[in-house]
Amino acid sequence: MRINGVLTGIVFLILVVASPSGFAADAWQLLSPEGRRAISPEIAAGPDGTLHVIWLDKGLTADRPPPKPRKPGEHSHRSDTDLYYTQSADGGSNWTKPMRVNNDPGSVWGFQVSKPRIAVGDSGTIHIFYPGNERSADTGLDTVTARYTRSTDQGKSFSDPLTLHDPAGFDQTKLLGEGLAATFSFGTMGQGPDGSIYAAWQDIRRMGDNADGADAYLAVSRDDGKSFSQETRALGDNDVCPCCQLTMAFSDDSLFMGYRRIYPDGRDSAVGRSADGGQNFSSVARLPFGGWQIDGCPLKPTALAVDGERVYAAAYTGGEEPAGVYLAHSDDGGKSFRDPVAVHAGAPYSDAPVLSVTPAGRLQVVWQAKTGGDRRLFIAESGDGGVSLTPPRELPAPAGNASYPVSAGTRDGSLFIAWQHAGEQVMLTRIESSGQPRTAAK
Repeated sequence: MRINGVLTGIVFLILVVASPSGFAADAWQLLSPEGRRAISPEIAAGPDGTLHVIWLDKGLTADRPPPKPRKPGEHSHRSDTDLYYTQSADGGSNWTKPMRVNNDPGSVWGFQVSKPRIAVGDSGTIHIFYPGNERSADTGLDTVTARYTRSTDQGKSFSDPLTLHDPAGFDQTKLLGEGLAATFSFGTMGQGPDGSIYAAWQDIRRMGDNADGADAYLAVSRDDGKSFSQETRALGDNDVCPCCQLTMAFSDDSLFMGYRRIYPDGRDSAVGRSADGGQNFSSVARLPFGGWQIDGCPLKPTALAVDGERVYAAAYTGGEEPAGVYLAHSDDGGKSFRDPVAVHAGAPYSDAPVLSVTPAGRLQVVWQAKTGGDRRLFIAESGDGGVSLTPPRELPAPAGNASYPVSAGTRDGSLFIAWQHAGEQVMLTRIESSGQPRTAAK
């Protein structure tokens, strides 16, 4: 069997698992090339059903460097990776040969918690946003920049990257360490209903120390990615948790931004809403979870999904008992959230949720959890607007740790889920449509 174009010898396992909700998970595939260290996938489904997957590539497994000794809780702000892309036009049966997106090897700055984003709209243009390594033209110092690239030929090639902000004219080396002076990172990107491309990232220029927060900046393209507006400060007053990646979702008339905010009594998830294309965020709603007092950045994003005026948000919080993934919903367009639900109350550990809404209006939640051994992936559904969830069901995956899931739904109701497996493989599975419509929300 042949997968990934010219790649051969990749195992393609078929497994059908019926669930009480009526959908079936019928396959898993290895998408990344064997012998390479692949992490942090992202996935998008185009309007024609074509699947688009990107991931970070850290090089050959044979060249894996030895781990560096670090103090508990310490992490590096340096990363030199590559960004790879593949697509399938036949529902995942065949995939193109993975290609490197970035021109210069090692020029992508990325981790599991600050990874590239991908979107594909009605024009067919493939939009990719990612953090990149760069030398500031103003200071001559190393920085991490917010970059954008696109493909207008169905993924055969990608344009030279655009840097979406002015060169860094400040030096935060004392804050970041390792000779890194500035970061425009932990960002996100999305395509609005009118086709506009929105890119947002965190800017740390006003941070004084590790107790301070960043600000969220935004740039918009109204011409399918040919050019972007001047960056503007969109969210935050030194209170955006600087290492929790931003997220984005849209309704017909509003842009929603998910982030973690530094409150006096905790670093908690919040959702901002803009009704004027990101120029102003007229409301910011704190999710109704218990305040999480944590000395440092938790590296936990806030997942979003929108269905009309109903807005869903899910995140890990240490402010509830038990700690783990909680889901809340808003029925007033994101002005307020209520009725938090523990997504996996029986698990000692749960994290990294992603959300999607089926064409029939059912909410689907996918996350990673430990129930006694390796991390595994789970799914639950809600047909009543997030008031309740079906019991967690484990998704089929090979033995080993399955983590950092991402998902994309297609117009036929199928859900495709990619994840990082065993720390250095990118895999994919499919959940078929349940065909069940939503029930009346309470």
